[in-house]
Amino acid sequence: MVNRYSLVAVSLALFSCQPTDSPKQLTTAFYHWKSTYNPDPSELELCRDAQVKKVYLHLFDVDWEVKTQQAIPKALVRFRQKPIGTIVPVVFITNRTLLNQSSAGLPELATHIAETIRRIGQQQGITFREVQFDCDWSTRTRDRYFRLLNLLTTQLRCPISATIRLHQIKYTDQTGIPPVSRGMLMLYNVADWKRADTRNSIYDADVANQYLSFVKAYPLPLDLVLPLFRWTVVYRNGRFLTFLNNVDRQMLVNRPFLSTQPDRSRFVANRDTSDFGFSIRRGDQFRTESVSPEVLLAEKERVLRQIRNPSVTFALYHLDSTVLAAYSRETIQTLLRPIP
Repeated sequence: MVNRYSLVAVSLALFSCQPTDSPKQLTTAFYHWKSTYNPDPSELELCRDAQVKKVYLHLFDVDWEVKTQQAIPKALVRFRQKPIGTIVPVVFITNRTLLNQSSAGLPELATHIAETIRRIGQQQGITFREVQFDCDWSTRTRDRYFRLLNLLTTQLRCPISATIRLHQIKYTDQTGIPPVSRGMLMLYNVADWKRADTRNSIYDADVANQYLSFVKAYPLPLDLVLPLFRWTVVYRNGRFLTFLNNVDRQMLVNRPFLSTQPDRSRFVANRDTSDFGFSIRRGDQFRTESVSPEVLLAEKERVLRQIRNPSVTFALYHLDSTVLAAYSRETIQTLLRPIP
């Protein structure tokens, strides 16, 4: 048997021979991460006009059920339309599932996951040539997660990819390299949203800079996904309270109960009231987060030049007209164009 670390060394040597600034062959993609698959005409039109080739379709989560003490599929997507084009099923596995799942139970879990993916594929007429798994594994769950991925590769009999976070790029000695064909580098959620003093948890270039220099040495072929979503993070007494999805600065600036702070992305409630579906107390802090078109375009180019492999899937998160409304059609199409 070939030593796994020898394979990593060979991969690194091969990558080092490839120039980082050579033009990339891009396959464009969107993530679809909604409870119901039913893209509206504007979403379908955008995919057609931008020549989007692939959709990463979230099928379900795998989470730990405390009552039954077992891992079960949850949040299965509902279909109002038959998916068309190249579909990559995506399954999100919670880290607590791996913390609680015994090693002896991993083969049964792999079988259950694979059978659920195949059943949905057969019902919806999806022929898939890749399956992706999304998990923010930890050092405690690394070995179980990697064994589960090996079992799933055998069960599914197709290439498997895995999402990769920035800290997993930098600290490979601790997090390990997942046994998959490719990694999808998630260039978002880079900072701690639970902290009230975080500037922008979705994307902060200063935080990302601490990790991005390690991309070119990562031994897996990498793809890239950038965020289009926006939200407002709310804190009470300095502690995280809630997210307000798709709520941006423009929606807060004219709220009379909010006072704008010197950092124009932040607001403080000046009285008790109710809005956005919850009770607001005086002193609650609101921090709006989004990523500008200029930053998205710059980081796309910068990171693609760090990625060694010549063929890259470049994806945007995610396909939702409410999310897309924050950006012009021209911006989206520019983002999806190859770099000359």
